[in-house]
Amino acid sequence: MKISKEIKIALVAVLSAIIVYVGIIFLKGLKLFNDEVSYFVEIADIQGMPTASDVRANGLKVGTVKAITFNPNRQDLTVEITIDPKFQIPQGTSVYMTKEMLGSAMMNLKLGPNPNAVLHPGDTILGEPLMDLMTEAGKVLPQVEAMFPKVDSILNALNTLSHDPAITTSLHNMEAVSADLRTTTTRINGLLGNDVPQLMAKTNTIFNNLETTTNNLNQIDMVGMAQKADATMNGLQEMTFKMNTAMNSKDNSLGMLMNDNSIALHLDSTMLNSSKLLEDFRLHPKRYVHFSLFGRKDKQK
Repeated sequence: MKISKEIKIALVAVLSAIIVYVGIIFLKGLKLFNDEVSYFVEIADIQGMPTASDVRANGLKVGTVKAITFNPNRQDLTVEITIDPKFQIPQGTSVYMTKEMLGSAMMNLKLGPNPNAVLHPGDTILGEPLMDLMTEAGKVLPQVEAMFPKVDSILNALNTLSHDPAITTSLHNMEAVSADLRTTTTRINGLLGNDVPQLMAKTNTIFNNLETTTNNLNQIDMVGMAQKADATMNGLQEMTFKMNTAMNSKDNSLGMLMNDNSIALHLDSTMLNSSKLLEDFRLHPKRYVHFSLFGRKDKQK
């Protein structure tokens, strides 16, 4: 059975329409077989946001703008958004618009505080005013303008301060101080490089000598020396005891000499006679010594 030319043309037209529809859906960012759930957003201004724009939460794309409807009674807009069913929207969530500097506007979800209580598909979410960077900058501009006189005063004060001669003098003084610091640093470096190593070497030598002396002292038999000293002291004590005993006893010459008064008197008498003899010798030397220039004459018997 042959297909007529009219049927072929009809089939091509239907196929083309299907391709165009699928292409439009694809270009809009919509899914052909949509498994997403819809929510509705009431907002006053969308800033020219087109359909198929992204819907984000904390910077993550979670849905797409499906349709935009104008409400003449309230003079606002109702935006239908489709959200991934795996993403749960907490109650108390709101929507705010953001507009990039060179891009288009987009919707952002400001999630509610309680993730356990969630919205159901088809619920309405309230929108917030547009957060435009230019609008925020316009709010800040008056404050910046109010700061201009203060900035001008500060600049004038800095200009006056920079022409103050005291500043120049201080800078010269700081330069002199910097030069002194460089000189001091050079001397310290020289000290650390030369004198300190020599001092450390001498210190090491002293410590080595002390260590050698300590080792020599450790080798000395201190116990033996102490024992010898004790023996010497005992000998001295014994000798002292014997001398005291001998001096106090009359059985020996030393004891008799020390204890017998007659011997002392005899010695005194002997010393006195010797003194008299010497005195007589001094006064009458001829009685004891005879001198002759011609020789000694023999005495006649």
